[in-house]
Amino acid sequence: MTAFYLPIDAPGVEVTKRFEDMGRMAISTGGFTMKNVRLPDDYRLGEVNKGFYYTMEGFDCARILVSATCVGAARRALEIGMEYIKERKAFGRPIGKFEGIQFQLADDYTELEATRWLIYRTAWMMDKRYKEGKFDPLEVSKWISMCKLKAPKLAFRIFEHTMLWMGAYGYTKECPLEIGLRGVMSYYIGAEGAMNIQRIIIARQLLGREYVPYR
Repeated sequence: MTAFYLPIDAPGVEVTKRFEDMGRMAISTGGFTMKNVRLPDDYRLGEVNKGFYYTMEGFDCARILVSATCVGAARRALEIGMEYIKERKAFGRPIGKFEGIQFQLADDYTELEATRWLIYRTAWMMDKRYKEGKFDPLEVSKWISMCKLKAPKLAFRIFEHTMLWMGAYGYTKECPLEIGLRGVMSYYIGAEGAMNIQRIIIARQLLGREYVPYR
């Protein structure tokens, strides 16, 4: 497979559908068809027959960035949530004094910090791989998939928790968290690779390629 740049207005290319996403407004989603499309070699990206490897490398880079984005969004959600539970009162005292919320906050914060350091370590491995040739690429991909498996799901859960702390206000568009929830949901659902794809990559490295389920 060889990679090419394909202009959307090239002869033979037809856009068939454009979707309006509920989040990630800066990225479009849709479909297109190609019929008898011809492109000059100037539009080729990289070497011939290396397109698959470029695509997989692109996924690795995107997945670590997506993971970091989710951790940053979740961290801000916790900050907003903590500000709220310090001020919101029920039964004569701030709801932040209730153990039910404190326990949830403590668990979320602990997992968030652990995930952040997982991402830091993985980014360090990627840096060493590109600059110094250290680490096996497939081993790095395993760590990247661990980040992608953990970060979006955790971020979604933290947004869910903080919005529940806010009660009815958390369900309104005035709540600053709703757009973040919609954004991280795209990565949780599968943007840059579905959760089960990450699990397959991780298991492949742990057990060996002979245990890949689709072979």
